[in-house]
Amino acid sequence: MTTSQNGAVPQSDDLVAGDYEPWLFQAMLDELKSNELGIGFVYSLLDLVAQRYGLKDVTVKLMHDTTGLQCFRLGRVSVDSDILARHGRSAEVISDPDVIPENERNAIRTACQLSLSLHLARYSSARDPLTNISNRRSFDTTLEAAAARSSRYGWPFTLVLADLDGFKAVNDRLGHARGDDLLRKFGFVLRSSVRKGDAAARIGGDEFAVILSNAEGHEVTGFLDRLRAGLASTGNVIEFTVGTASSPRDSVDPTELFRIADARLYAKKGINLE
Repeated sequence: MTTSQNGAVPQSDDLVAGDYEPWLFQAMLDELKSNELGIGFVYSLLDLVAQRYGLKDVTVKLMHDTTGLQCFRLGRVSVDSDILARHGRSAEVISDPDVIPENERNAIRTACQLSLSLHLARYSSARDPLTNISNRRSFDTTLEAAAARSSRYGWPFTLVLADLDGFKAVNDRLGHARGDDLLRKFGFVLRSSVRKGDAAARIGGDEFAVILSNAEGHEVTGFLDRLRAGLASTGNVIEFTVGTASSPRDSVDPTELFRIADARLYAKKGINLE
């Protein structure tokens, strides 16, 4: 069976039932009922193989164009450097004891390679490539879900929109490379300033957005204090203006929350959007 070791998604004729032992093919189909193809599926497949053959340990090594060598070990245990020293950096399945038939090793490696490729593709599609935080499309989905929970259960959250001050002038005077550097630094500090369960995104240009979960408005001060302190620690002066809207107090409609926060942001800038 042909397999891709460079991160390319295998073609459909590479993944046909005839190439698999019947138990393995059925086990993977059953697993897909509760786990989508991704990193979790890789570890689930290692568990299944370990149970079938009574393995003490099993590791799959995969290669991907964007991340290089990726190793996954039974039980989510870290891969020791001696494993790489003994077996090198090629894509393969290593087990203890070494009892897995070769055709099954190929099938396992192919399925895991596909899972890794799809996981990384999903991750990339949801991220802003410059700042490596969520992009607008991903953020809109998160905002809709938060608004739906707020409407149904009354769970509060606050939407914070942030716009960098004088950013166009930075691009005009210092060039786009300098502007991109400021955006990267702001995105990095923004991500480190939110709490677990919050969401941060770049929604376009020099505009950023944050969802503060379980927050009704007063938590914004703490978030902004962390953000400004983090920016100061980088040694760069990055000024910004924010506008906020809270759910369910202001609205439970995501579009309306965005409009309210946007209007409040531009009002602080002295710009009337009406």
